[in-house]
Amino acid sequence: MMSSASVTISQKAGENDHLFGSVTAGDIAASLEKQGYNIDRKKVHLDEPIKQLGDHKVSVRLHREVVIEIPVHVVRED
Repeated sequence: MMSSASVTISQKAGENDHLFGSVTAGDIAASLEKQGYNIDRKKVHLDEPIKQLGDHKVSVRLHREVVIEIPVHVVRED
């Protein structure tokens, strides 16, 4: 069930847990797709790309009136 979905994304990060790149709606949609959820990246709402390690909440619009929040865990890539 989509409401129990969560995403973990590994990124390279420097000092103060600041990412060298960023996590975008496309990255989140691709990660969800690997879990069997077909979500258009335009349905993933980010005010701005994620640029810090840690736990974030991201809104995903499933239908016009259905929006869920999924946890996105950004972890340091080895």
